[in-house]
Amino acid sequence: MTQIALLAAVLAAGCSPESEPSLPIASGHYVFQHPFAEQPSIPSIRLNVTISGTHIVVVNPRASDPFPAGILAEGELMWHAGSGQWIIGDKSADRSAREVGGCSDGPEVIDLADKVYWTC
Repeated sequence: MTQIALLAAVLAAGCSPESEPSLPIASGHYVFQHPFAEQPSIPSIRLNVTISGTHIVVVNPRASDPFPAGILAEGELMWHAGSGQWIIGDKSADRSAREVGGCSDGPEVIDLADKVYWTC
């Protein structure tokens, strides 16, 4: 009975929704789109994104409303299990932030599969 309980615990831990999925994008240089969370149909800008392992840097190549030229975000790619989205975090607690993305005070959301960087 003990071995069965142990096996069940090991299997459950491996299938936990809290486990972080693999990054859906390789290290490299990319062009991402930027939409506004509150107005996603308004055209915005293209951004240069560099990913190195789990480190990400999002750069606006030239000033344009409402963003200055330069680094807009930099941090670690983290899976936010509560929302089922990738975020740009800077501390471990960001993984369990109450709110993420949009116009929240939480970490920003980045869609790695569709190459979209969301802001408010």
